[in-house]
Amino acid sequence: MSLPRAPLLLPEEADTTLRTLKRRVRVRALRWLMSGPLDGLSTPLARRLLTLREAIAPTVKRSPAAALAAVGSPDVLAPLLALSAGLADPQRLYPALIPNLLAGLARFPSRSRMILWDWPVERVVDLASGRVVEASASAALLTADSLELRVDGAAVPLAELDGDRRFHPIGAGLYLSTWDSNPLADMEAHPEKSGNALDLGDHTLTAWTAALAEAVALIQEILPGLAGELAAAAARMLPVGYEPERHFSASYREAPGLAYLTLHPDPVTLAEAIIHETQHNKINRLMLLAPPLTNGQTTWTPSPVRPDLRPLDGVLLAVHAFIPVAALHDRMAAADHPLSKTGRFPVRRHEVLSSNARGMAVLADKAEPTEAGARLLRDLKALHEVLQERAPEPPDLSLEGPSVG
Repeated sequence: MSLPRAPLLLPEEADTTLRTLKRRVRVRALRWLMSGPLDGLSTPLARRLLTLREAIAPTVKRSPAAALAAVGSPDVLAPLLALSAGLADPQRLYPALIPNLLAGLARFPSRSRMILWDWPVERVVDLASGRVVEASASAALLTADSLELRVDGAAVPLAELDGDRRFHPIGAGLYLSTWDSNPLADMEAHPEKSGNALDLGDHTLTAWTAALAEAVALIQEILPGLAGELAAAAARMLPVGYEPERHFSASYREAPGLAYLTLHPDPVTLAEAIIHETQHNKINRLMLLAPPLTNGQTTWTPSPVRPDLRPLDGVLLAVHAFIPVAALHDRMAAADHPLSKTGRFPVRRHEVLSSNARGMAVLADKAEPTEAGARLLRDLKALHEVLQERAPEPPDLSLEGPSVG
């Protein structure tokens, strides 16, 4: 029997909810880029940014899709959203994000374009080639069809400069990224972690990509509809160490498209983490635009999945992430998948279902949803109840599965 389909959970193939949310978040960031206050900037940088806005305005008007695509890069979007939320230093962030914006615009040729960014450029993320170029340039010039950097007095096309490959495909449009420009990566809300510095955890890049590719393939096999949204929700997986027992992952509301996770030897655990953070990236966009709970940040409660008090938004994030994880378990069991026959699997399945039940009970008791939030809660409830009905009897809980943070 198929599972209930719903936007932002297990979507129908033609569902456009995530695409709409992505576009609206990018529009919000583009508006900030073009008209946000210049508080905190030195006079020279503020003047150059104003000049850049005037130069970019015709491109935004003529080619809004190109502008939104360039803004949608995590190396532009996350800094802009962090700035709009007052969480980062504009004097540091604007010089870092503008070259990446111009590199993004360079992927969309325009005959009438000539945009100068007359400010030192330390590096550029070139998504067209999957490289990060350490530039040490004095300026950048966006021409009709390319980005040029002024290096030692000469104009050099970005494509001709040496750079390191930092984005490594792992399937379904996802990449393992050994580059991170998220200004919020050091901010930590989990009581058992201390930030998200990039770390391969004494494992090779090949080991990471192989493990993540196996996990992605499992999601594609078991939940193909959800797999179709992985890249749209969280395109970059960022490595933050190796944890053979526990597993940690993280994402940031102001950094859509990014997911931080530790390496783990169990492909099911990694698949759970990818689904978990993909779901966070979906609902984080919704929360940026239209909070689903009116009391999401004012009502605090014990967390069903973490050892600390959490605002009600955090409980919603948890069940929204882990009810699809329970769907993964349900479909694996129904398919008689070999990985569903391990001793840990039934324990983990029961653990996730129980945690989801606690979270849903908290939300039923305390949540004050908006209209959109009420629809989301109804969809969560419908899927959770089906998964509970189909679950087997609780296993022997003396067997312990890995925990996911």
